[in-house]
Amino acid sequence: MPGQSTGRDPKFWERAEEFLPERFVDSPIDFRGQHFQYVPFVGERRACPGLTFGIVTVEFVIANLLYWFDWKLPCEGAIGRDLDMSEVNGLTVHKKIPLHLVPIPYSLIHHSRDC
Repeated sequence: MPGQSTGRDPKFWERAEEFLPERFVDSPIDFRGQHFQYVPFVGERRACPGLTFGIVTVEFVIANLLYWFDWKLPCEGAIGRDLDMSEVNGLTVHKKIPLHLVPIPYSLIHHSRDC
């Protein structure tokens, strides 16, 4: 089963050729190969052997970044509402204006004084 053509089949997807990640919000369809209208890593015996390793690695890296650093915007006084969240379409969708954050090493001593 060719996963590329199945993932773009109009009988399974409305506007199948468009990148619409919101179609998966509150959807029972997952990327692990159990739903054959969406098979990015193929399913069954031909499943990607690195799928589980990749997911675990990404989760581990993100968890460590969140655990070991506090994050702030580079401009003093800037708040989340000030961010431009517009996107640019290409091979993938990315932010029109990149998000820049400043990592601040987490210090247990510094945070224990705030309590």
